[in-house]
Amino acid sequence: MGIVWALVTGRDREFGPPIGWWRGPAWLGWSLLLGSMAMWTSSAFLLFAAANGGNSLVGVLVAAPEGAAVLLARHFPLTAVRLAFVATIVAAIYAKELPYPLGYARRWPLDAHLIPLAPVVALGIARAPKERMVGVALLAFGAMAVATVIVGVGYGADIMAGPIAGVIGAVIAGYILNDSRFARLESEHERQKRAHLRQRTKIARELHDVIGHHLSMIAVRTDSARYRLSGVTPEIQEEFSALGDAAREALTDARRLIGVLREDDGEAEHLPQPTIDDIPELVRSAIASGASVTVELPPIPGVSAMAGLAAYRIVQESLSNAMRHSPGTPISVCVRSAEDSIELSVENGPSGHVVEAVEGNGLAGIKERVSLVGGECAAGRRADGGFRVWAKLPR
Repeated sequence: MGIVWALVTGRDREFGPPIGWWRGPAWLGWSLLLGSMAMWTSSAFLLFAAANGGNSLVGVLVAAPEGAAVLLARHFPLTAVRLAFVATIVAAIYAKELPYPLGYARRWPLDAHLIPLAPVVALGIARAPKERMVGVALLAFGAMAVATVIVGVGYGADIMAGPIAGVIGAVIAGYILNDSRFARLESEHERQKRAHLRQRTKIARELHDVIGHHLSMIAVRTDSARYRLSGVTPEIQEEFSALGDAAREALTDARRLIGVLREDDGEAEHLPQPTIDDIPELVRSAIASGASVTVELPPIPGVSAMAGLAAYRIVQESLSNAMRHSPGTPISVCVRSAEDSIELSVENGPSGHVVEAVEGNGLAGIKERVSLVGGECAAGRRADGGFRVWAKLPR
């Protein structure tokens, strides 16, 4: 049952990521939240303590759990809802008429208790899986049902009309936010899918240009062999002609394939593709844009065109990511040569900027390039908060 899952078996990790409605600095958001909660917990403490003959322990028992639920809601949404469930029942147990008006409360302190309960429930439902929203809603309604029974015995159930209406509004808001979140996730998924296809198309075009260059050279050299070499017999010439025909046929097939992958009707690019020797120029361009970049790139002869192109694109994408997500931090580019491979790494230091993590396509493109040339790669956070991209490519 849904309520059993919400109360006992459910886990916080089953919920979606926080709803990123706050667009300001993180410190300002937390300051506003903590300030608001400090005001509310102080008021709740005073209200429930006054309603219970000045008993400070009652004020703590009511205010502390609900305040904790609000603070836990971002990283532990289901735990927060459970804590709000318990705190609501505790508040109902100690809800008594105030001996005198206090602040915004004239007679009953329980309505004020819903100020943090409502957003905890709404955000819990908003982040819950579609099939689990009912469980969270039932848990909230269950808390209201138990509280209504407790309060109704001594004072009449009509006193709970306000709190019940508040919970109903929170549940409706949670359902609306949940639908909006899933619509946004689907839109983001489609955007990433299109970007992924564009990246694959770009790689396919570059491979076409690299392979096309070599196939064209094979065809030219086989056709001209009879004029460049002495002692070419008719049999050898026939073999050269067959090789040339095969190269031209392969080139035609490659162009036909790239025509299927093209996204538009434009002509395929035929400009020379960058190589590993163009990486220093790439670094100079980044420095001219304001980045602090150091490069270690000794001369590395004998690198194939495909490996050189992959190395260039990996460094290009890594520099772009570092400049975008960690502006102002130092970046180091290192390319080393081994006997039958080249190894490169691009690292940047930790950033003082608060950047919302977004699943992008750059790292996926890097992995595809490395896979196409038969290499290996890794990317991730360093212990100090910086980022490192490493790749090993066969020469």
